[in-house]
Amino acid sequence: MGGPLKRIDIPDILTQKDWDKKKGAIAKIAGKTGVGDAMKAVDKAHGAIDWKKLSVSLNAPSNATLDDLDSLLDEARAEYKRSVEPLRTQLQKLRDLAEATAKRFKSNKLIPKDSAAHAEKVAKTADQLFVAFNQSSLGDKIVDDYEGMKDAIEKADKVRAKGREILEKYMLSLAKKLKTAKTVDDFQDLWKEDIRGVGTQLPKMPELKAFLKEWRNISSQDGIPETDEDVKSRCKEVMAVLARMDKQMKAMA
Repeated sequence: MGGPLKRIDIPDILTQKDWDKKKGAIAKIAGKTGVGDAMKAVDKAHGAIDWKKLSVSLNAPSNATLDDLDSLLDEARAEYKRSVEPLRTQLQKLRDLAEATAKRFKSNKLIPKDSAAHAEKVAKTADQLFVAFNQSSLGDKIVDDYEGMKDAIEKADKVRAKGREILEKYMLSLAKKLKTAKTVDDFQDLWKEDIRGVGTQLPKMPELKAFLKEWRNISSQDGIPETDEDVKSRCKEVMAVLARMDKQMKAMA
């Protein structure tokens, strides 16, 4: 579900170059059809489409919020109205001209049947493309892209929320143990579980990435006090980092 929109190109059969080649030299006796000019108008309208703006996922920042996605969806819809609707108008004109031309070719016995058949094929192709660019086709793909991004953000939010819950439990447990630890053995116990537990959750919290390097030092074996006399000061150091982390988490809540 979702994903960036794939560019829809104009098929060769709807280009003026192909029309001039396929309509047949004898068909020129039927006079100006306007089909070639209509094809040029289609090409110009198609070239005015900003395909990137039509894709919410291509414009969403890495830290996009649901509000960001809503704004990008509004922009995509505005681009659809600005550029896609005019293209559909030109495709409709081309289809109608090609249908009228096919009838004119059929009514003239001097014009080969292949020329009339080609004009009919042009009309059918223009109509198919007209449908491919409508709200039920291209418009729905824009919404699918938006919904896909929305689902991804909501899932990521749930993962972060769960990670935050686990991290807070480790931090609370660690804060309590730091207050009572007196020996190296005490510190090793809280290091094995709570300090290392905090370390496993930190990478999952982008808002706390500034603490990653500092906590790696805390959770390394070199961070374990060598003597009981060093335990108190080491606990204070860890507690100070823990307090700053807690403050950051509350500010980001």
